[in-house]
Amino acid sequence: MATLQTIKKRLLSLKGNEGNIGLAALNSSSENAADLIASQLAQGIKSDGEKADFTYTPLTISIKKTRQGLAAVTSHLTNFNTGESYNKLYFKAAAGKVEFGTNSDKEAAISDRMDGKAFDLTRDNKKELLTHVTFPIFRKKINEMIKL
Repeated sequence: MATLQTIKKRLLSLKGNEGNIGLAALNSSSENAADLIASQLAQGIKSDGEKADFTYTPLTISIKKTRQGLAAVTSHLTNFNTGESYNKLYFKAAAGKVEFGTNSDKEAAISDRMDGKAFDLTRDNKKELLTHVTFPIFRKKINEMIKL
């Protein structure tokens, strides 16, 4: 069992590293963040929480009727065709910056259809990510560093 003095030294050793620990926690949350973005896209919800105002053309609707799952939905914008864009979603955190997107060649088209609000989390999803994923990872990393 560590003494109080030892714990104090370990805590003081964290000073100045909080940002790096936070970035590591955010980056460890990347899969969860991408899942939340995929969920928003599937529901046609933009990052401001509003539904995308979009109507499929009759030709697209007839093509979608031949498909299954999310690729068949025509009631709202899903940005899902083959699933490539969803499979290539990413989330990266760097000093002072968080970036969302897809490594698909469809990123610009998806962003345009969503008024430039496709690749970010809604306020509720940011809260969900931080509260239930990132903060617990952050606490775990701190505990590992101070060996509590």
